[in-house]
Amino acid sequence: MKERSIRRVALVIAFAFVFGCKDTGEKANVLPSDDFTVGQAQKWYSDLLKSARIVGQPDDKVIWAAASQRKMAADDEIVVAPVLSGNFLGCRIKDGRKDKRKPDEENVAGRIQRSLIVRKVRGKIEALEMRTVFDADYEPRVKNGQIDPANFEGKVYFFDMNGKLVNGLIYEQGTRVAAFGPNKGGRTSDMVEVCTDWYHQGCVDGYGCSGWVYQETTCEMVYVSAGSSGTGTVWSNSLDVALNGGSNVVLDELLQLPYISSFWGQINDTEKDYFLYRMWMIPQAAAATAAAMSFADWFYCNLSDDGNWNAFKHAVWSAILCMEFGVSTALQITNNHELESPPNQQEMDLFNNDLGVKVYKSVSASLAGMPTHVSGLKLGLIADTVLKKIAVGQGKRLSPENVSPGTPQTFFWTNGANRCH
Repeated sequence: MKERSIRRVALVIAFAFVFGCKDTGEKANVLPSDDFTVGQAQKWYSDLLKSARIVGQPDDKVIWAAASQRKMAADDEIVVAPVLSGNFLGCRIKDGRKDKRKPDEENVAGRIQRSLIVRKVRGKIEALEMRTVFDADYEPRVKNGQIDPANFEGKVYFFDMNGKLVNGLIYEQGTRVAAFGPNKGGRTSDMVEVCTDWYHQGCVDGYGCSGWVYQETTCEMVYVSAGSSGTGTVWSNSLDVALNGGSNVVLDELLQLPYISSFWGQINDTEKDYFLYRMWMIPQAAAATAAAMSFADWFYCNLSDDGNWNAFKHAVWSAILCMEFGVSTALQITNNHELESPPNQQEMDLFNNDLGVKVYKSVSASLAGMPTHVSGLKLGLIADTVLKKIAVGQGKRLSPENVSPGTPQTFFWTNGANRCH
C-alpha cells in the first residue's frame, strides 16, 4: 500500500463491454465458412463497427486474445470475449421472488463481468452483450486450475444490439432457479417482477471518478421454474465460457494499466492466487487500497507501518472493502494481506482491520442512505469516523515509529497525535 495521490483513486477499471449496433443486413451477416472461429467473429464485429452506431464508451476494448469458441449444435456456435473499459458498471437489484434466498441489494454493486457474445446460427451472425452479476457472497470454486462454474450464484443478463433485454437467468448454488424474458417456457411455479437500476462510474486517469451515476432501470418478469432446465442453451453455454476463459490474457491487459499494475506489484502470492479467480474484484480492491493510502497521506503525511497513521490506514481500507464487497469478502482480502507480515505487525494490522469492520457496521445504514452518485461523501464518512476512533484509543500502534527492521517495538493504543491536517 504505497500509493499517494487520492486523485489516482480514479482509474477504477472493471470488466465492461462494448456491444454494437444496428444490423447491417442479412447478406453482411453471412459467412462462407461452415466453421466459426474467433478470428471470423473478430473480423465480422470489426466490420460491423465501421458502419454502425456504437453503444458503449470510446475506450472499451474487446480482448479477442482471451475469447473462447463453443459449438452448441451443428448450425449454432458462439464466441465469447471479455471486454475492459474505463467505465465502471454497477447495479441495484429489487427481486420480488417470495422464496428467494438473498435479500434485495441495498447498495450499488459493482461485482459485474461484461462479455461480448458473437453467435452464428444457421449461417447468420448476431452480437449480444452479457452482464454477469455475482452475488456478494459468491466464492468461485477452482478445479484443475480453472474456475468451476458448478457453484455459481448470481444473475445473468443478455442484451441485444439495441440494448434491449433479451433473456436473463438466476443461479443459486450452481442451479438455474429462474429465468427473465418475454417467453416463460417450460413449467412455471411463480412469476414475479425483478427491477434492476443500472449505474455507471466514469473515470479519467489523473482526475478521478464521477461516482455512481444513474443510467436506467430495467424491469422484467421472472419466471420461476419448477425445476432447473435449459442447461444446453446459448445462455448457459455463454456463462460457462465466460466464467472459464482467458484469465491470463485478461490479467496481462489489466497489468498494462498503471493503477492496477502498482496494486498488483504490492500484494503477496496468496493475494494474487485469490484475485486470479476473482478478477472482477481487482479494480475495486485496487481503488480501496489507493483511497486508504491517500487518506493516510493527507491526514498524517506518513505511510510507514507502525504509528497512528498505520492504524488509520488499515481501518479505512478494511471499511471501504466492506462497503464494496461485504464483510465476509473484506475479511478474506485483509487476512490474505497480513499472512506474510512480521508477527507484531500482523497482530496490529489484524486488530485495526477488525476496527474497520466495526466502523463499517456502525455507519452502514448512513452509507446506504447517501446519494449513490456522490461516492466521495461515503468515503469521507468512513475516514472521519475512523479518525475519531483512532483519536480515542480504539486502534493499535507500535512504538517507537519509523525504526529499522529488527528494532524492538511495543504495542500502544492509538491517540490523537501525529496529524498533519
